[in-house]
Amino acid sequence: MKSNFFKKSLLVLSSVCILSAAAPYSVLASEMSTYEEKVIARQQYELSKKNNYIVPNDRIDELSLDEPQVSIMAENPGVGATRVNLVTYGWYGQPIVQDQKAGNFNVIKGTTIVILSPLLTTVGSVVLSVADLILSNVNVTQYATAKTMISYNYPTKQGQVYYSNAWHTLFESTNRNTYKHYYSIFIDTNKNSRQGTVDYVPANGHSAIKVESAPNYNNNSVIQSKAYQNYLQGKKYTDEDWTR
Repeated sequence: MKSNFFKKSLLVLSSVCILSAAAPYSVLASEMSTYEEKVIARQQYELSKKNNYIVPNDRIDELSLDEPQVSIMAENPGVGATRVNLVTYGWYGQPIVQDQKAGNFNVIKGTTIVILSPLLTTVGSVVLSVADLILSNVNVTQYATAKTMISYNYPTKQGQVYYSNAWHTLFESTNRNTYKHYYSIFIDTNKNSRQGTVDYVPANGHSAIKVESAPNYNNNSVIQSKAYQNYLQGKKYTDEDWTR
C-alpha cells in the first residue's frame, strides 16, 4: 500500500543518495527537509519489515495486549478464530543526528542542544551522561563535543485469523517509537581523551521519548475485526501506520 509513496519519493531519494556519497552517513536532521526525513525513515521501516528485522518487544507495548499471546503451537482454535499478535521491527540503519555542539566545556556546558524538537537539554548534561562521572572528573577547561541522535522502532499489532492449520496476518497496525542516543568526546582530569555513547533504549530500561500511534493501535477488538473482515473478503491483507 506504500508503493505510491515510493514512486513520488524516487527523486528525493536519488538526491539524498548523491549527497550521501559525498558526505558522512550521519547527516544533521536540520540539513534535511522534513520530507526527506520522512522518505528515509519510511525506507528504513520497509527494509526492517522486508528483512524480518525483529527486536524484543517493549514491555509497555506488551502490556497493551491485555492478555498473553497465543502460541503458534497451541491447540487448533478453530477456523476463523482471531487474535492480536505483537511484533516489533527495529530501526534498520544508523541513528539520525539531531544536533551537535563543540567547544571549551566551561564555555558551552550550559548551551541548549536539541534532542528532538521541541525536547531540549544542555551540552553539559549530554557530556556528563556519557562520561558517567561527576563534574570534578572532567577537565572543564578542555575541548568537548556533545551530539544527540534518535532511532526508531516499530511495534506492530498483527490481526491474525486461523485457517489452513495456521495463523495468518491479514491486518497490521504499526506505531513508531522514538528513542534518544547521546554521544560525547571529552578530556578527563588525567588528560585522557575519552568518548562514548549512552543509548536510551528498551534494552537499557528506557521508554520512548515520543510515540506516534496508528489510528487503531490501542483498540485490539478493531484490529481483530479488520483482520476478520479481510478474511471474509478473500483473505486479503491491509495495514495502517502512524502516518494515518
